[in-house]
Formats: sequence, structure tokens, C-alpha cells
Amino acid sequence: MNRISRSITTIYRTESLIARRRLAVIQNQTILMALAGVLAMIGLVFLNLCFYFILSGLVSPTWAACILAILNLILTLVLAITAAKLNVEREIAPVVEVRDMAIADLEVEMQDLGSDVRQIVGSLKNIPTDPLGSLTTLLVPIITPLLKKKK
Repeated sequence: MNRISRSITTIYRTESLIARRRLAVIQNQTILMALAGVLAMIGLVFLNLCFYFILSGLVSPTWAACILAILNLILTLVLAITAAKLNVEREIAPVVEVRDMAIADLEVEMQDLGSDVRQIVGSLKNIPTDPLGSLTTLLVPIITPLLKKKK
């Protein structure tokens, strides 16, 4: 029973760690995107003015505005791709592995518990026909978990 409660506790803790890490990454992505947007707007205003005056001396004002718009779109695309590449899966992989091990351990414990219960029920059914033989088979599944617990 101790292993079952430990497995359930481990599953709960790993799930909460996974959720917290995913939330932290989403928060960081949101903050970075907002900050990138604000800084990009401020910087682009000044860069656009600067490059517009430089380019309008070399080409017509219309072409200068077009070139600047294309450069702005490229910069926006680079920032969006960088933010999209942030990934939480690599960071939480060890926690997911611990959770999966705890779930597997819990499944094994439940199967063992189920077989012990089936054995006890079978022994109880055999008591009217073979009281002494059923007594030993009844006591073994009851004593085994107690001995495991003392270890």
C-alpha cells in the first residue's frame, strides 16, 4: 500500500511540475513577443525614418518606402519564428519519464493487489469444503504484504 501512495504522490508531483513548466514557457513566450513587438515598433520608426531619408536620396521616395516595408516584414518574420521555436518538451522530458515510471509501478501494484484479492476470495470460497487447507492459503496473501511493509 505504501508503494501505491508513493506512486500516486509521484504522479501528482510530476504532473504539477509539467504543468508549471509549460505555463512558465508560455508566459516567457508571451512576454518576449510583447517586448519584441514594443521594441520593434520603436526601433522601426527610427530606422524607417533614417533609411527613408537615405534611400530617398538614391531612389524615388516610393521605392524607398517599398524597400523599407519589405525589410520590416522580414524582421517581423524572423522574430515570430524565433518565438515559435521555444519548446518545453525537451525541458520536461525527465519529469515525464518519472511520471510514466510511477504510473507503470502503480499498474503493477494494482495487478498484484488484484491477484491477492482473487486468491483470498478463492480461499474463502473453499473454507466450507477444506477448512485447514484454505486457512493456509488465506493467511499467506494477508501476511505477505505485512512482511513487505516491515522491510
